[in-house]
Amino acid sequence: MELNNELLNSLFILAKQTVSRDLAKYNYNSDIKHLLYIIIPAFIIKYNIKNQNKIINTFKEVPITIINKEDRVHQAYYTSIPSIIDNKIKTQKYIAIKYYSNKSLLELIDNIIHEYNHAINSIINEISIDKESFALRTGLTKTIYPKKDRRHPYKDDAYILEEIINTKQTEEIVDIINSFNNYNINDQEIVNTLYSIRTSINKNYSSNAYYLQASICKELMNNKTLISVLSNMRFNGNIDDIPYFFDNITGIDNSYNKLISILHETIKEEEEYTKTKWFKSVKLNKIRSLYKDAKNIIDTFNANYHFK
Repeated sequence: MELNNELLNSLFILAKQTVSRDLAKYNYNSDIKHLLYIIIPAFIIKYNIKNQNKIINTFKEVPITIINKEDRVHQAYYTSIPSIIDNKIKTQKYIAIKYYSNKSLLELIDNIIHEYNHAINSIINEISIDKESFALRTGLTKTIYPKKDRRHPYKDDAYILEEIINTKQTEEIVDIINSFNNYNINDQEIVNTLYSIRTSINKNYSSNAYYLQASICKELMNNKTLISVLSNMRFNGNIDDIPYFFDNITGIDNSYNKLISILHETIKEEEEYTKTKWFKSVKLNKIRSLYKDAKNIIDTFNANYHFK
């Protein structure tokens, strides 16, 4: 969408009205409110004004909860909790931000955008059901709840690719916020918030989350046409079509699932590497081998996918 001063200022008005009217029930403190004034417009710009209602409804339906528990690795999360009411599956969603008071402005913005981006990409076609289980979708991945024992759900391995794409989109949304400084903004409160952010975030913001896995998938992420296709499938909840789409391009059966499996294994190998005191080179060679295997799949995809 083409942005101009008039449109941007109207989005700020909409965001402030949404926060003061529709989100008042959540009793957010002023810091959270001021960030939402600019985060909501950035999401609308990212996903196009035609999806404005879906974006606004996500912020209405998914509250932020502050948890006073410090965790430098897992700083925040989005969750959707299922329950069965009148034989229908209902979900209660929220975003948890851990130890808010100790966060830098950059960390807080990253956390809020990252988790709401998961939520926005999970609203459509969230629930799927088969004979043995039902599943809740979070972007590209599903959490499976066996009908015989819903107390032991499990997440499929695609969560890693979900995190990689979500991290890239988080960076893009932060860059959109940075671009607001190029426009004439009428609201001084917004101007002050943007000034605080500008002094905290460099241009072209980059996240270090899932660094190895993001490096492996760098060429995939740089394929703009592919990312556009995957992003549309993810936003619209058509993720069951992705393996067929990917395998059809590579010409290799099960190549998408193999890539997902390799990415999942790199996570385990990284964790073991950090805990290993002896023979670390063996683990490092294993990680390099996995990197090479994943890159071969990605190179095959890119070689056959000519629209970049």
